[in-house]
Amino acid sequence: METAQFEANFADAVVRSFRDDAIRTAVLIDDQFPTYLQMHGANLKDDFKEFKRAANLYSFFHQRGLICDIENWRNPEDADLELIDKARKSDLVVLDYQLGAGGPKTALEILRHLAVSAHFNLVVLYTNDPLTKVALAAAAAMRGVAPPDPKLVPTAEVLGEAAAILDREEFREVDSAGLVAYLTRGETPWKADIQAAMAEAGMHLRSLRPLTSYIARRWIQQVSEGYTPAEGPILELRCDLGVAGAMWIHCGSCFVAVVDKLKAGADQDEGNYVWNRVGAALRAWRPNFYRLVLSEIQNALELEAVADHEAWLDDNLCLGLGLYLLESDDAAAGKMEAVAVAGSAQSLIDRFVDLIRRRLATHLKITETATHMLSARLSTALSAPGLGESSRHVRARQLAHVAADTACDWQEKVLPAVNAFMMSDEFRGGHITTGSVLQSDGAHYWLCVSPACDLEPRETGPVLMQVIRLSPRPSTDKYSTGEHIVIATEKGPAVLTALNALNRQPSLKVILLPNGAGVVRDGNSPPMLTGWFASTMAPSAFGPTVVGAAPTTAAAEAPAEAGEPAPAAHSEVGTAFTVVAQLRGTFATRFLLAAGQHLSRVGVDFIDL
Repeated sequence: METAQFEANFADAVVRSFRDDAIRTAVLIDDQFPTYLQMHGANLKDDFKEFKRAANLYSFFHQRGLICDIENWRNPEDADLELIDKARKSDLVVLDYQLGAGGPKTALEILRHLAVSAHFNLVVLYTNDPLTKVALAAAAAMRGVAPPDPKLVPTAEVLGEAAAILDREEFREVDSAGLVAYLTRGETPWKADIQAAMAEAGMHLRSLRPLTSYIARRWIQQVSEGYTPAEGPILELRCDLGVAGAMWIHCGSCFVAVVDKLKAGADQDEGNYVWNRVGAALRAWRPNFYRLVLSEIQNALELEAVADHEAWLDDNLCLGLGLYLLESDDAAAGKMEAVAVAGSAQSLIDRFVDLIRRRLATHLKITETATHMLSARLSTALSAPGLGESSRHVRARQLAHVAADTACDWQEKVLPAVNAFMMSDEFRGGHITTGSVLQSDGAHYWLCVSPACDLEPRETGPVLMQVIRLSPRPSTDKYSTGEHIVIATEKGPAVLTALNALNRQPSLKVILLPNGAGVVRDGNSPPMLTGWFASTMAPSAFGPTVVGAAPTTAAAEAPAEAGEPAPAAHSEVGTAFTVVAQLRGTFATRFLLAAGQHLSRVGVDFIDL
């Protein structure tokens, strides 16, 4: 297939998946649109100048079979969190940039709220203002702004000294391309220019970084009309503001098409106009193959009748599940401890989720889209591979939409990332189980390899848990040897060796958990539990303890292998463990078998000449 034809077909699939199949509900938010309740008894022409535009948009969505609501939020206090959540639950939000007395502030707050939410939203940011300025303000608001580093805040004396420089047109007027580079990649293209200006003015260059940062923040204030984006987590941002008819912003859980309003009197076909502009923005976005597959999965999941699935309606099955949840008469009488109730509920949820997973894995439309697009991509011509790369690398770049001239660290960055995805996931359960990865003292890692049935939370501690000592290692190009696991951490993927490279045996330890396998969560802190290494246990270990208490260090036990760090030994309070990841099922089982083989090994003698 010709590459141009493939790109056109892929763009069609993106529009179908993200727009045509995904949008089922819409909400119109404009201070000049009357809500349904305001349509009765209101003087529409006097009170709402754009009621005809609202009628045209509503009529279009109604004809497409979409559920459509209208809000105007003329006063900033009207846009409270509950009403913003109404927008979040809508698949398409047509949002006016200037909302009454609030100006752009309300719209920018809504966009940030949508960006950090879990629900994916398509937004049409509808405006009469200059598109580039609106797009920059929206991008800054959605991304968020980190609190300024005190070292990068120029003093009043420095600002006074640099006043003439800062008043130059190239630093006073917003550089759109430069601000986009700052918001998307953290770059400051104007740094060289301000450095030259400072040298020309005889200023000391120690103020270069503070002034460079000051210019970026001042530009953000200018495009946002004084609104200060919320300080909080900085989200990854991508955008393209180069084509007026297809401006787009993608940040967090929100995709925004920046669209200029039709002139009054030309809005009869407003619905088609907005719909097509969304399509043009999606085509310009060009999400990669993997995002397309995930979109298809999301669309299928939205239509699955989970609550009324025929396999879950049988009375005999429901009665049997009750017996599964309640293993004894004491449990039926409500004498189960809270951790046991949570464990029973989690086990039931696991069974249901696995059923949904199997249904989605064999979903016809998802399979057809993924197979067709992958086959079509593989049928296009291959470009010449770069230095040190092969045709396999070229195809990987094409599928991920990573340009040929973009540097890729295949061994240190790419392989750890994909192996972490394949092997592990975030720990979400209420108790540790086979394959849970624990961290102690901030540096030592352990992999739980006790059978899951020995860690059921239905029985409280003490519980003995078997773990493999994990050793941090640099990345390798041979993960298929099965010696390593990779987990995702805040600092990026961590590569850990689980088996000795020479004898392929694990280093096993035993930990006693006095409170059982349940974990304790304190707000947003990672899940924790406390235990003792068997070789350093104090008699008090067999009594309940407080999770997360400060450990008391005693003499460390000898390392099992030369060169490895010894686990910390604790006499009274135990070791605090943080649960940092969970291996996926097959990988957890593989290391469970490796531990079992190690424990059941038989020593034999052979005679060599």
